[in-house]
Amino acid sequence: MQCLLKTENLNYKNILKNINIMIKKGTVISISGSNNCGKTTLIKLLCGLLIEKESVFYKNEAMESLTDKKIGFLIPSVEIPFHDCSIEEELMYALDRLEMDLETKRKHYKKIISFFKLKNMTKEDPAKLYLFAKIKLRLALAIIEHKEMILLDDISSGLTKKENQELFLLLKEIKEAGITIVMTTSNLEETLFSDYLYILDEGSVVLEGKTIDVLQEDSKLNKLGLTLPFMVDLSLKLKYYELVDNIETDMDRLVDILWK
Repeated sequence: MQCLLKTENLNYKNILKNINIMIKKGTVISISGSNNCGKTTLIKLLCGLLIEKESVFYKNEAMESLTDKKIGFLIPSVEIPFHDCSIEEELMYALDRLEMDLETKRKHYKKIISFFKLKNMTKEDPAKLYLFAKIKLRLALAIIEHKEMILLDDISSGLTKKENQELFLLLKEIKEAGITIVMTTSNLEETLFSDYLYILDEGSVVLEGKTIDVLQEDSKLNKLGLTLPFMVDLSLKLKYYELVDNIETDMDRLVDILWK
């Protein structure tokens, strides 16, 4: 599996210390940890908003800027201005830069607004959208622009439970389309969506591995102030009493196992 992005002994000021991570094409990577552990700074370095020479590599070339990189990012603390137009014009402007005829462009436009549920707001000003609509529009633009990787910094923190559920359904579809996703979150429940998990503490990677394996390090995670996902915590307790053999993240499946 191709390595799209990696860091080698990345140090940044007094925030990050000797970070070594690897992001492979087509995977979902979660980066978690308590507040002020360095997650946002790391995301900014990975997408080229911050530069630390000879430490971040995109397709084995040192990351010096965002130029010519097929990396999209959504970082709430970084406001990227939209064009002074409607959602429809914003999307069509992005589609105009692709080499396709008018009919094909219109078909793509209809698919995008349907997929991201933007049909009823196409005439609205993107700058005045509520948070979740802005997030969906940014994701839509990243897909139109054929980004091969999207980096997301704790974007679910301001969403309702319903919006959060919809967001992860969208991200699942985006993953299945072959787009690599890197996301930071303080909520370990959200990391269950990922293939690989890095845990940061005071700017260093203190745990890493397949997500389900890292989440079984309950004592270490608790010491870092992180709360285990409910199903993982329950499975670990049941496993201790030899009621289940493995960690189960699906409640229906767990009930079936217990009733057998």
